[in-house]
Amino acid sequence: MLIISLIFLTGYNNFIHVEKKLKINYFLNKNIIEKKIHNWKSFIKTSSYKYNVDDKLIKSVIYAESSGNPYAKSNSNAIGLMQIKPSSAGVEIYRLNGKKGQPSIQELYNPKINIDIGTAYISLLQKKNFLVSKTKI
Repeated sequence: MLIISLIFLTGYNNFIHVEKKLKINYFLNKNIIEKKIHNWKSFIKTSSYKYNVDDKLIKSVIYAESSGNPYAKSNSNAIGLMQIKPSSAGVEIYRLNGKKGQPSIQELYNPKINIDIGTAYISLLQKKNFLVSKTKI
């Protein structure tokens, strides 16, 4: 309550102005992304064609989620290049492909399988209209 009172006493507009000054913009160099994901280009191309998902979107997801590290694992147990959670995206894509269960951890560490499942999931989201549009990156 004291903090809120201090904000109003010093002027709310001044507080907001300080917050805006802390905003940082990041710009990614295309060459940096390409170097990080170079080893996975053939898998990206195959999945892009198979699921009709823009390859630039796939590359961006890989870079953002794992920086191209196929052994990446998050605190929430998202695994691999595209940070797939076996119990959510993995289950949905397995079900879509007529399989029961979920992908194993070993499967999700495999770049080819991870990219395939991740791209299939992006395609599924696009078809369900969770993504506003196929964004041009």
